Amino acid sequence: MPMTKIYLRKGSLPEHRVAISESIHRALVEVLGIPEDDRYHVFHELDDDNLISAPVAFGLERRREAVFIQFYFGQRPAEVLTALYKSVVGYLTDLTDLETRDIYLNVVPSPSENWWADGRVLDSRTGFDERIAADKIPGRS
Repeated sequence: MPMTKIYLRKGSLPEHRVAISESIHRALVEVLGIPEDDRYHVFHELDDDNLISAPVAFGLERRREAVFIQFYFGQRPAEVLTALYKSVVGYLTDLTDLETRDIYLNVVPSPSENWWADGRVLDSRTGFDERIAADKIPGRS
């Protein structure tokens, strides 16, 4: 049950937010193997004075369209996180007008036992949602 928080500047169109959500969800399903109905995205639209970033960072000029995405889910290996980052960026640049320089991603590990939703069932052997395929669970194949 990943939770995703998306921060962007005020003024985005609903279609833009839907495309961001769809991009994120496709990547989570593809890489983490979450179920299709496991979508929890919270958008935070902020005034310019509440979303401050350097105009140039890592040698790249940053745009006002920047989007900051935080994922909350159980621990995953570094290679899985790298695959997730690549997938999210790929979908975002395909489905929105965002450029790679506009995208900031961050994972906050949050163990499965910290989550609850009515109807959710954890596999006692893995600690993950019982609907996630074994090959998508760290340490399993």
